[in-house]
Amino acid sequence: MAVRKAQRHVRSKPQIPRILPSEASAILERCDHILKGSGELLRNLRSVGIAELFGRLDDSVLQLAIQPDSWGERTRARLMSDLAPALCTMTSPGSALNIEDVVRVTNAVTPCLLLEVGRRKGHIEVEFPQNPAAPTASFRLSVSPSVPLRTITAEKISKVVDQVGEALVGLCYFGDEESREIVEAQLIESAHA
Repeated sequence: MAVRKAQRHVRSKPQIPRILPSEASAILERCDHILKGSGELLRNLRSVGIAELFGRLDDSVLQLAIQPDSWGERTRARLMSDLAPALCTMTSPGSALNIEDVVRVTNAVTPCLLLEVGRRKGHIEVEFPQNPAAPTASFRLSVSPSVPLRTITAEKISKVVDQVGEALVGLCYFGDEESREIVEAQLIESAHA
């Protein structure tokens, strides 16, 4: 008599859809076109707010910008080449951006791109600060319809990304309950820290 091994049902994680290189090139061109056509908005971005720019970016541009491959890197670099000068407060007129400014803006805006994907998919609620790269930036965020919006600093958003980034990606893309619980627990821990 053959002995059967107990079958384990391992829940497979849904796969994040990847944009293929054949499509990525056209999306990157569209991103470039959007940014070139948004000169007035970019000049006033700190007062108008990042959400206004996100409204101009379609889903494929957002998804490509957070995709962890060379096309995603190119798209993020293209976005940051316009966002860094738009969101930085220069110490003096005519001063140039330094690498620390670009890194600060990139670190502040990249999680916003993911949060915007989650907001559009209806998995989270988020209200962005006008300038997420500002030292005092605060978000209004809820990871569940039953949880009211709470104020979260940009620093705490960054900590959530560092601590439970994979769960945040799962929540924003798929809205699964396990990811939601992990992110909510991290938000609660961050609030008490």
